[in-house]
Amino acid sequence: MNMLKERRNYENQLLPCDFHNYFTMGKVPAYMVVHDLIKLKIKDGTYPVSEFLPTEPELEKIYKVSRTTIRTAMEILKDEGLVEIRQGRGTIVLDSRAIQSLNKVTSVTECLRNRGFDVRTKSMYIDVIHATERLGKELNQPIGTPIARIQRIQLINEKPIAIIKDYLPYALVPNIEQFTNKFNGLYEFLEQQYHLEIESADDKIFAKSADFAESEMLAVLPGTALLCIQRICYKGTEPIFSDDVCILGDQYELSISSNGRNK
Repeated sequence: MNMLKERRNYENQLLPCDFHNYFTMGKVPAYMVVHDLIKLKIKDGTYPVSEFLPTEPELEKIYKVSRTTIRTAMEILKDEGLVEIRQGRGTIVLDSRAIQSLNKVTSVTECLRNRGFDVRTKSMYIDVIHATERLGKELNQPIGTPIARIQRIQLINEKPIAIIKDYLPYALVPNIEQFTNKFNGLYEFLEQQYHLEIESADDKIFAKSADFAESEMLAVLPGTALLCIQRICYKGTEPIFSDDVCILGDQYELSISSNGRNK
């Protein structure tokens, strides 16, 4: 869809306050401007999940554009999974965020797939480094031990969503570099190829702002909110690998269930 490709070329390069200026200056098509204004209102909650958007005539008045422009913008939002167009009823806002439950050990890739996204890996790079003090402690390995490092960008529906780095003792995954670009989900791959069963995990979760390099990899503005998950996975009591994931904060959510209180 050409209009979707056009929008991707400039998306995330404009601050919200720039939209009206670009519209009046004719630098981007009107449907792209309307699309981004509505998307912004979906993200900030002005148009809540499970609620209907204003009707087409109302949107025409709000944005001062034609019915065709509104319908084109709606089609793009539908293709992105942000809305559902219900004939005769209107357009309803969908919950497009992937929600990962931390009550079970699931990967980001598995979570995204379970939400119905088309997940693909881009720019995978596998090399062998030597355990630093931090990695040695996390993986229970002597400093200097060969460690397989897997770096990649994860896409959903061809749009970057996460930067993922994984570290594994090379002795557990000999010759893993020959599988570069041959898998998307690491957990499944390790279970099938190396018979490494993941039984538990410890997670450290925090938020940060995307730096320049991260913003370039994820095609967003520097300073965009990222959700970061640092995980160590275990088989029994033995750590078998660590994850370092940075994912777009407005696209992902974590769910945790707790019982009892520590008094």
